[in-house]
Amino acid sequence: MLVASLAYLLASEALVQKPRTGTEAEFSVRLPVMAQVLMSLGDRHLAANLNGFRVLVAETARMGKEDYAIQAGLQRDISWLNPAHEDNYYIAAAILPWGGQLAATQYVLQRAGEARPFDWLPLFHLGFNYYHFYRNPVKGAEILLSAVPRATDQQDQWALQNIAALWIERGYRLADAAGRVEAMASAAPPGGFRKYLLVRAARLRELDRLRGLARQYQQQYGHAPASLDELVRAGLTASIPTDPLGVGFSLDARGEPVFRDALGGGRQ
Repeated sequence: MLVASLAYLLASEALVQKPRTGTEAEFSVRLPVMAQVLMSLGDRHLAANLNGFRVLVAETARMGKEDYAIQAGLQRDISWLNPAHEDNYYIAAAILPWGGQLAATQYVLQRAGEARPFDWLPLFHLGFNYYHFYRNPVKGAEILLSAVPRATDQQDQWALQNIAALWIERGYRLADAAGRVEAMASAAPPGGFRKYLLVRAARLRELDRLRGLARQYQQQYGHAPASLDELVRAGLTASIPTDPLGVGFSLDARGEPVFRDALGGGRQ
């Protein structure tokens, strides 16, 4: 304790002489984690909580780039000291990625997910960041599906599966996406949600079929169709299928069939 106290006093004196780059007084000093544990009388959870108080009282409206970096370091320290710290992963998910500290956010969420096997929320946030920030819907959907068994409420399970199905549609080839959604339906209990997933899979297969017809049209006529009706007039299909979810099918600027909501309207 005497050695630790002396080290603290010497470090504090040295830090006083250094200019501070951030704006938040709560982030003035970030000690090494072992020093934090020593100052907490060897209690790692207490050290994590003390850091947590600093993060909680910081005013994010006044934070600059340097402050976000220091906060990310503090939250990584909290995660190392106590990976199951609930407030830490909540705050990390809500603040850090929007301040440019995505790697630290994922570190905190990954460790929280491992340390809290009863809690699906860390995995939800982890998957969302892969989907939104890393533009990786496949990875995001895989993480969401791994969170489903943790949810004790069936509505939460269905919500996670529904979001995962949407992300799968955006990350896989259509036929593969349809197969994965069908597999999710097979694993779901009989009832409305299973039927809903089967509907989503069926419309993916219909869109895949329309894209195949559009490619066939391109080969026959040397240009993309100007409308879906041209596929009917060319004798490639008897009719344009009806979308069971009411969104409908359309063509993008390249003449490729898509769901109409992907264009905010689109060509008919």
